Amino acid sequence: MEAIKHGSLKEEVLSKTKEFIMKGRFAPGQRIVIDALAKELGVSVTPVREALHHLAAEGLVSIEPRKGFTVKKWETKEIEDLLYLRMYLEKLAVRLFIEKASERDINDLAAIIERMDKAVQASDLESLTALNSQFHRRILQGSGNQELLKIMESLSAKLHRVRILSLSYPGRMEQSRAEHAAIFEAIKARDVSMAEKAVEEHIKSVMVTLLKRVQEGLI
Repeated sequence: MEAIKHGSLKEEVLSKTKEFIMKGRFAPGQRIVIDALAKELGVSVTPVREALHHLAAEGLVSIEPRKGFTVKKWETKEIEDLLYLRMYLEKLAVRLFIEKASERDINDLAAIIERMDKAVQASDLESLTALNSQFHRRILQGSGNQELLKIMESLSAKLHRVRILSLSYPGRMEQSRAEHAAIFEAIKARDVSMAEKAVEEHIKSVMVTLLKRVQEGLI
């Protein structure tokens, strides 16, 4: 692994550590050995410890007695709480988006859907995860509600992890792409009721997938 060389040391250590967790480099429940991670990144233990405390505050890392820092495991209630909150916020966002969207806004979503198709065809999980985030963020931006956008941004780390854990489940990439297409078609038709229903079905599908992974002991 290439050592960190540029930019703000604290920020880069934090970014790299978060990336390791998001991409599954550190599995849920796994202990993070500070000395080993510091050596891998080519830094002292201090910025690594600070990064882990920051990630603990974000809910991505747990601090356990006699075990130290571990990647946080998902609990059923936490998944349900997070995704029900996301569901109602994104239903509001899609309603506002439809009310305000220009043809350019809708064309932006169409372009993302096209790129999703290519990512699924190539089985490119990383690209599909990024496009998934872009699709939902574009709707949030187009809603015109800055407070709604801020709330969703405060949940962004957890939601990004949710997307990776969901999309990496067998068969989920194709299913997710179909769900996003349904949301897009409802937006294109400017059918608020259909769009809200498509958002709800999509997020409930994500929830079912994550709860399966919890039951299987995978997260």
